[in-house]
Amino acid sequence: MASNTRMLLAAITGVLASALILGATASCGMMQNIPSVMKITVLDEHGHPYGFVSISVINEQGLVVSSGQATDRGTLILGKNEGMKSGTYTFVVKNVSGLELPILSPDKVVVPPGRTVDVVIKLGPAPS
Repeated sequence: MASNTRMLLAAITGVLASALILGATASCGMMQNIPSVMKITVLDEHGHPYGFVSISVINEQGLVVSSGQATDRGTLILGKNEGMKSGTYTFVVKNVSGLELPILSPDKVVVPPGRTVDVVIKLGPAPS
């Protein structure tokens, strides 16, 4: 009788362990699909807001995944409606004339799933 009880307990423990592993794996994969939001602020080389620039968000494959125009205060929120996928991104910033502006920082931004990420883009002096 004791050996049957041990076998039953071992079987139940195995099933529970498998269920926990399956659940953890599934939730990890589902977490990657939770959209994120990116709040961007653009500052000039003196630390002042740089408004009306266009900002493109570039994924690791070099594709533009989102873009928009900053307000007069240099702010832009991306992903608020459609969501941003988690990943690592870089930026391209252009002034109203379409001239690409040098970015001092950040080099890249990592966006985790289901988060709001605050990004401050610091620009260098505009090319002459």
